[in-house]
Amino acid sequence: MNGMDLSIRELGENIKKLQNFKGKVLFQESMAFHTTMKTGGRAELFVMPEDISSCSTLLKMCIENNIRVFVIGGGSNVVACDEDMNFVILSTEKFDFINLTSSGTLKIGAGTKISELMLYCEENTITGLEKFSGLPGTVGGAAFMNARCYEEDFGTFIKSVSYIDFNSCSEVKTYFKKDGDWDYKVSPFQKKNAVIVQVELNGFVHLEKSESAVKTVSEQNDFYLKDRIAKGHFKAPSAGSVFRNNHDFGKPSGVLIDEAGLKGTSCGDAQIASWHGNFIINNGNAKSSEIESLVKLAQNTVKEKTGFNLVPEIIFLKN
Repeated sequence: MNGMDLSIRELGENIKKLQNFKGKVLFQESMAFHTTMKTGGRAELFVMPEDISSCSTLLKMCIENNIRVFVIGGGSNVVACDEDMNFVILSTEKFDFINLTSSGTLKIGAGTKISELMLYCEENTITGLEKFSGLPGTVGGAAFMNARCYEEDFGTFIKSVSYIDFNSCSEVKTYFKKDGDWDYKVSPFQKKNAVIVQVELNGFVHLEKSESAVKTVSEQNDFYLKDRIAKGHFKAPSAGSVFRNNHDFGKPSGVLIDEAGLKGTSCGDAQIASWHGNFIINNGNAKSSEIESLVKLAQNTVKEKTGFNLVPEIIFLKN
């Protein structure tokens, strides 16, 4: 930084004073409140802009002052470090809307929770997305990660994505889906410095509204939600599946970890779940460093026993 740059605190105070900024500005905000793993230190500045203009203003000010920005949705795939974070966390939480367009697509704010989308589908008799029922996190996060549930990729339903590029800041760009850009838990946005603000979905079925149609969609959503509950997805705070599966290898990562004898292994209050090898859970007061230790233990042990490299899908957020 040069002498002209604002500190993160000064930047936050300046943003709060802007008349045209809409949103919430928080200082020293615990990341445990914003991640499903419920761990992590404090973000020096945590900002939730409410509109495109405010989001653009924040990004521009950060870039002008050489301040790092990390974008977070529902925090379901993020493990924040235990230390306080000396950069800005930009949350898309306030980009929360769903519109069924006249052309039959769904335009959804990036901060919309998947649970809200599922409820909207029930109320508006939309079927096809039910395999994502019970998925934690947001629509923007599901697009960024190309979330996969019951052999269905979220990217299958994406028509377009609206985003703010870090390089232009003030301009909202629209990406129209190209199949070659997407793969198993891979999206083109993993290579972009951008804030996803809206996702447009198609490929679902909009049933004629009736009591029986509402019941049908509700039952389909409940089936997958109850299956997740039965598999222990919500027994304790976690970040969902820790490692990607490699379908060419022939065995899911959870099975490899189980066969390595690691299920139930603990490090402090972090534990490889006794019921699912590919889950690491927080048993109360786990530290992110303990979670990372278990990740490395699983990688090293499975590599030693099988020669297979476990690749994490969770993001470790560090200074």
